[in-house]
Amino acid sequence: MWDRSLVRLALVHMLPGAANRIGVPLAPLLTRAGLPADETFAGDGVASRAQICALLQGLAERAGNPTIGLDLAAAADPGQLGLAGHALFAGRTLRECLVALARQMPALQGGVALRLDATGGVARWSHHFADSDAEHARVLNEGVLGFMVGAFKAIAGVEPQQLSASMPHRARAPARIYEDKLGTCTTFGTSGGITLTFDAKWLDRPSLLFGDTRFGNNPWPRDMSGLAPGVAWLDDDALVAALFRMFEGAALSGSLYLVDTARSLGLSPRTLQRRLAGLGTSFEAEVDAWRHQRARIFLLDASIPVASVGRALGYRHPAHFVRAFRRWEGQTPLAYRTMEAASRPATGQSHGIKW
Repeated sequence: MWDRSLVRLALVHMLPGAANRIGVPLAPLLTRAGLPADETFAGDGVASRAQICALLQGLAERAGNPTIGLDLAAAADPGQLGLAGHALFAGRTLRECLVALARQMPALQGGVALRLDATGGVARWSHHFADSDAEHARVLNEGVLGFMVGAFKAIAGVEPQQLSASMPHRARAPARIYEDKLGTCTTFGTSGGITLTFDAKWLDRPSLLFGDTRFGNNPWPRDMSGLAPGVAWLDDDALVAALFRMFEGAALSGSLYLVDTARSLGLSPRTLQRRLAGLGTSFEAEVDAWRHQRARIFLLDASIPVASVGRALGYRHPAHFVRAFRRWEGQTPLAYRTMEAASRPATGQSHGIKW
């Protein structure tokens, strides 16, 4: 089974550095996978997932390291993963982060089924490549698992030993090596894709990274202090600033609603609206202003499709975003992007958004 789903090469942005550290020439492996020998993974290029899997398997073989996917995960920078990477760390809770990741995943790769279930106090998060052969995709699957174990700890403080993991392929190394690298109990050869099982109480605990923009340079921050309780909302300026931070994660997860936002602030919806009315504004007006501001920023990055911009702003249909943008700017998002691109000098540098 060969997986033709398209993947942005940014998914494996850490490959050149990893290959260089272990002394494995990357060019022959790229050629073998049908990719340009001088590929840098720095642009907005795409490849089939089958090619990515072949490339990763070749690296594992040349390095003599069957668990290299876990090492690649440890070197990953979420800031290189575009909207999907940003979405995973922008939510108010672990649940919202995981929902946002599922919603934005199409901007990073196709053919991925993500699911979150919670019953009887037990939560299960699953990740499945729709058309991949489990053995062919094993290095990529292990990379995803390692990355997500780290993400769970960074977002919610879930220690690896509090998770149970399952993988669809056979283990290629002794169990102790996986345990040393992952820190979690992992079983192999199960049906489906990757599954992480954990106590459902973690899902709705406040994210330790909410409002933290450092992970573009430091993927797993050590400062887990979180937000100061209550007192921050006494100041009107702090309230509006908090709203704008919260809109980001809520929009990415598709939950940009008054009730959810008020609950996250520890306020009733009526109280939040009354506070905003006292400032001469409303929840709807603040959402609209935030969307307008963020739309202009997102559209400066040509690597983000217009449809993905609308999805990142919480619109359920691209037409709704286009209609709103016409109201703001008097032109379509595509026309605005074209105009802005023409007005900027050609410096040869990327204008990608830095999270």
